Amino acid sequence: MSYVVWQLPVKQSNKTGYDWIHPKVKYHCFVNNTSLCNKYWQETLYFETGIDDEKISSSPQLVCSICYRRWEALYIQPKKERF
Repeated sequence: MSYVVWQLPVKQSNKTGYDWIHPKVKYHCFVNNTSLCNKYWQETLYFETGIDDEKISSSPQLVCSICYRRWEALYIQPKKERF
């Protein structure tokens, strides 16, 4: 079973050791800790930067366009049956 969550990617400073989020970053869709665009990996259970699916659907400008298209194709659009 895959765990799907929309979160902001969190980075850690090598100098200070603190976690931080870039002010211009967009939300990414993480499935089992890897973003659908394959740019980020993070332990999603450790961070509370998430946003719900309803907000994503109503405001797609807040999210990574690659993640959004892949998420929509995998989880939102109904599968078409073949006859």
